[in-house]
Amino acid sequence: MRTNIVAHAAVALAIAACGCAHHDANPQVMADETTRGVYDADYGRTTEHFDAALKLQVTRATIGQLSDQMHALGAYRGLKPATSDPDKGRYDYEAAFDKGTMLVELRLDPTQKIGAYRVVPQSSSAPAR
Repeated sequence: MRTNIVAHAAVALAIAACGCAHHDANPQVMADETTRGVYDADYGRTTEHFDAALKLQVTRATIGQLSDQMHALGAYRGLKPATSDPDKGRYDYEAAFDKGTMLVELRLDPTQKIGAYRVVPQSSSAPAR
């Protein structure tokens, strides 16, 4: 009986440890999910991966304004890597739309949350292919 209790406790501890294990975030997936949230003007999806400080800076109105800029470029087609500096947690992606591109700049904080997210319209956007 005591062996059963110890075995169950060990299994419970192993499950808890797996749940707390550190998982490296995938910056491109996070950037894409966030950009899709902005495009859809969805506050919850946009801020899902943000750290607490960044969430305080974002409003539904600012997401709506950025969404309107994105929709002016047509349908969102996804991201492709531009530049990155993983040691500093900085990643840049080109967001492709039917009628042009935007630069998505992302910085991950030490907890693997998005600490900075910025979308920059490209001045000479050519249609994405």
